[in-house]
Amino acid sequence: MAERTSFSKSAAERIAKVVRIVEGGKRDTPGISQGVRLQPPAQASIIRFCSWTSTWHIDTTSVVTFMPNTAMTATATNIFLGVGPGEGWLAQKGTAGYQLIGAKLSLQPNYSSTEVQLFGHDSSAVAHWYSVTTCSTAAS
Repeated sequence: MAERTSFSKSAAERIAKVVRIVEGGKRDTPGISQGVRLQPPAQASIIRFCSWTSTWHIDTTSVVTFMPNTAMTATATNIFLGVGPGEGWLAQKGTAGYQLIGAKLSLQPNYSSTEVQLFGHDSSAVAHWYSVTTCSTAAS
């Protein structure tokens, strides 16, 4: 059995108005139009969510898997920051390839939701979380 569809009062009134217009019109007239349909620009941008399984340095390429639950992959360039395995967002402008433009930072190495941390990078320029409680400062 199909699920019941419900409409708000204003939506039902709009639908009834259109039905009355169509029923009152000539049967051979063209249907009701929504006006000119706009086509996306030739250089439209596409944003996709993805995952990758290894460290991904800035200005390098990696194979990513589109999410959620797909087996589709693409090669993308990291223009964001060096990251460990994780998930993030790709952008594609026009026919250009995909580029990493953001990452879920809570998936980066050593993240803990239960302590105060600083976000930085390690000596290989890969994003990294540092504990404020266990770090020490150099004395001059």
